[in-house]
Amino acid sequence: MEAAKNANSADALVRRAAELVSSKKPTEALPLLDQAIAQYERAYRESGVLAYSARSAPETLLYALEGHKQNIRAQVYGVEWGLAYFLKGFALIDLGRIPEAKAAYEAAIKLSPRNSQYLSERGHIHALERDWLGSLQAFDEALRAVELTPPALNTREKTRALRGMAFAQVELGNLNAAKALHERVLQIDPANRMSVNELQYIKDQLAKRP
Repeated sequence: MEAAKNANSADALVRRAAELVSSKKPTEALPLLDQAIAQYERAYRESGVLAYSARSAPETLLYALEGHKQNIRAQVYGVEWGLAYFLKGFALIDLGRIPEAKAAYEAAIKLSPRNSQYLSERGHIHALERDWLGSLQAFDEALRAVELTPPALNTREKTRALRGMAFAQVELGNLNAAKALHERVLQIDPANRMSVNELQYIKDQLAKRP
């Protein structure tokens, strides 16, 4: 009963923090997220148990099966626990605290290893670090995880991963690969302004090549 009470209180904190992060108030959001995370850890963390946080039924099933494969009990909770770490990372990015943001994102991914949105943020962190191969790999993993993304978010998360891969390919000098990735984005979302602009940039660069 006490664990459920803590979790419900933490859920409310996460919802409020999400509003603050969306309103560009990261400094106000962080203490709420730290409080929520502490409550989730007290309520849910158990020694010898694989703990996960999922946002869809297919993702929940996948994590439950992971415990079966490892012969370890797995407990799958709702999206909020992983989301608390994700929002913390997002707030820290806004504040320019990149190493702390990276740690928060990694905690979110440990709880939700097949969450495409979280994996894309790992790719973004690698890009900020100018680790282009790491960024490409992370966005590729995010793309493969889209199969578990809720349908309403599928287009957004798939195109995000593809654009992240394209950006890394540009930085690696692979313009044709980047061009193909942006073309895939536009097949899915023809009005995607970022890919329209990037594709034109890439075409201009290719035209300058001998």
